[in-house]
Amino acid sequence: MKGKIFVVGLGPGDPGNMTPRALQAIESCQVLVGYTVYIEQVQELSAGKEIIKKGMGQEIERGRIAVEKAAAGNTVGVVCSGDGGAYGMAGLILELLKDHPARVDIAWEVIPGITAALSCSSLLGAPIVEDFCTISLSDYMTPWEKIITRLEKACEGDFTLAIYNPRSLARPDYLGLAMDVIKKHRTEDTPVGIVRNAYREDQSIILTTLKEFDPEVVDMFCTIIVGNSRTYIANGVMITPRGYRI
Repeated sequence: MKGKIFVVGLGPGDPGNMTPRALQAIESCQVLVGYTVYIEQVQELSAGKEIIKKGMGQEIERGRIAVEKAAAGNTVGVVCSGDGGAYGMAGLILELLKDHPARVDIAWEVIPGITAALSCSSLLGAPIVEDFCTISLSDYMTPWEKIITRLEKACEGDFTLAIYNPRSLARPDYLGLAMDVIKKHRTEDTPVGIVRNAYREDQSIILTTLKEFDPEVVDMFCTIIVGNSRTYIANGVMITPRGYRI
């Protein structure tokens, strides 16, 4: 019997922002594999399933376990926060599958989810209405020099920016360095939104500017949205004009 792997994007965390397709996929699985926090988000859907939880930094191990479980004929769900492709497990799973001896016997499907840029944008108003760019400040797999180059180019292109993995104990200075790059291209009154734990019980939102931005209030549970040159604040929300004549 053929096995199958679903790479499931859970969205920002609450079931209300999961797609019906994601719920259906999880319900059909015999095995769920994921980072401990993500598994806990679908705990109510996990009854009767084999649960495999691994910590941060064990992505390759999680991926290999998922592939082997599918090779044995199981339907496996690899659960990811946000979207399974955007900084998720989809790419790794497909890389592990491409040379696996049982690859022809393993079906796969990537179930999209709401990524942090979009969930946080919705809470801030409408900062993302046209071209935007996501930048992760984690140098776990991407050299810091490349991250800075990408950030420079995104600023030159005047994209609204969604900054992922902004600040951790291991790299407390990276966010300040990144904001220094942005300040070279944007005015000090450029709106900045900080959303922590979007759509979860301890959600918090800070609306500020580049001038007033304080890196100390940011941790790894935050996503930062930096407006482009036309973004402004009105009635307590961020707005980027789309270009309509009103």
